[in-house]
Amino acid sequence: MFSLTTTKKISLIILLLCTLLAVYASFQFELRTQTVGKIISETNLQTEKQVDEHGNSDETTQQQLNLLILNHDLKGKMVTIQNSYSTSQVKDHKYHKNEYVFLQVESKNEELSGHIIELKRDHYLILLTSLLLLILILMSDLSGLLTFFSFLVNGLLLSGIFLWYQKINSHLLVLLFLITIPILVTLTLTIANGWNKKTQLAIFTTLIGSLLTFLIGFVVITLLSHKGLHYEEMELVTRPPQILFLSSLLIGCIGAVMDVAITIISSLFELIETKHMITSSELKKAGTQIGEDIMGPMINIMFFSYLSGAIPLVLIFLKNQMSFNYTFSIVLSLEIARALVGSIGIILAIPLTIHLTLFVFKRRKLNEC
Repeated sequence: MFSLTTTKKISLIILLLCTLLAVYASFQFELRTQTVGKIISETNLQTEKQVDEHGNSDETTQQQLNLLILNHDLKGKMVTIQNSYSTSQVKDHKYHKNEYVFLQVESKNEELSGHIIELKRDHYLILLTSLLLLILILMSDLSGLLTFFSFLVNGLLLSGIFLWYQKINSHLLVLLFLITIPILVTLTLTIANGWNKKTQLAIFTTLIGSLLTFLIGFVVITLLSHKGLHYEEMELVTRPPQILFLSSLLIGCIGAVMDVAITIISSLFELIETKHMITSSELKKAGTQIGEDIMGPMINIMFFSYLSGAIPLVLIFLKNQMSFNYTFSIVLSLEIARALVGSIGIILAIPLTIHLTLFVFKRRKLNEC
């Protein structure tokens, strides 16, 4: 199915070695600051049925876990911990034998006690990341690795932005994103596609389309004084929720417009390279057809992406006898707003990308003449 070139073989060997090394390092518990334990045995002590005021039933089970401590001063000692979990496991977790966990352990009169902080999952994350890299290498070779590298770079830059945001005025996050997003977009497209005319056009189109889309969303939301938007899900955030929402809106605009722009630009440039005698009208017709083909699926993907994360909370609300209208307004108002603004970005990006590509195409024709 996949042809393994020499570059792919070398990349796969390096990936295998890096994966093995990373998994090995994740089990070097002495390097960790947190105490790590391994569950040696588990015993269910008792199960109680609980019914809330709405008639919803659940079962809570008391679990006794015997753990072996694997690092620090208590290494090699055993500790017994009680854990309580429900059948739904919404806010708790059922632990199993041979799982690794992070612990908080205390020693009093040579007797150990403590509780589990969380399950150790980093080795699973390493394997999942390696699987992603494997698919990228098999499908796209070097360009796949560059795509993953651009993802890492963006992640580091966004982390830096959030760390910086902790130290500055709460209302400056949108401005901070407006300043740094051109850098993010340029790095993403340049690392993935190289610095060429297609990349330059995609960067320009993405920035212009995203700015127009965000301005439309910002103006409408501001004129309506944020009516219909419920920020209850951000009640634990100590920063202004409206600023955080507008910032997320801006990031969503970038993703929607960039996807459409690079799809249409790549397709039209391929037509220009393969069909040298293509006219402007033919190119415009092709771009319009491509836009019509991708617009519907892209808008649906936009809605599915935003709404999928809210499904668990929607089910909890409905299960607790909340009306659909109340659930919709509280849980889905922000997601619907993001999806609607992103959809506007998709629609605007299609003609904008086509006309900018035609402008570049006509200028190239003039230069050739």
